[in-house]
Amino acid sequence: MRFVSSIALLFLAGLGLATPVNSVRGDVAGTAGDQGKGKGKGKGKGKCNDAPNAHCLHPNDVDTVVDAYVRMLSKWNDTDAQYLADGFSDSSDSINILAGYPLGVPTFPTKAAFIEHQHVQPDNLPLVITHKSPFSCDEIALIWQATFGIAQKQVRGVAILRATKEKGFWQILNIDVEFNNLAYLLNIGGSFTPPGQQQQ
Repeated sequence: MRFVSSIALLFLAGLGLATPVNSVRGDVAGTAGDQGKGKGKGKGKGKCNDAPNAHCLHPNDVDTVVDAYVRMLSKWNDTDAQYLADGFSDSSDSINILAGYPLGVPTFPTKAAFIEHQHVQPDNLPLVITHKSPFSCDEIALIWQATFGIAQKQVRGVAILRATKEKGFWQILNIDVEFNNLAYLLNIGGSFTPPGQQQQ
């Protein structure tokens, strides 16, 4: 069904605040556990996000991962599958409740399941990222929006992308996403009756 399939992938669009994200502003890309060189005259040799080969996300890495995420949801191309880690999963109760899936379980438990969905029913959402910080060593927080479909309602959501560099470049390991799914439902041709109101 288009309803279930279409709803299902908005996930990749993704957030579910499963792990706290350390607040970081713009060019200050550190975490509580960083032991990088400070502003003093010392000769610290610790790792920090500003080091090109550090094991934590650098601002340029964040841009690469977020751009790949946007492309996946906007217009799927198999080339972007390289940005999904082998252990990838995607979770969204916003999707699950609309699609009739149990709450609290992964919407796409594997990389293969996510790719299959994109082949069968790609969402082609006009995703716009309005905010992409804070980010920690391996997580990125996003706010996104998309206006589409029959009702042309703006769908606004929050996503947490957890990344990994197991293969020498950054990939998306987990996506957690939640969004205003009633607006999404209207956009794909569904309907609902608000509490206390009669169906017309």
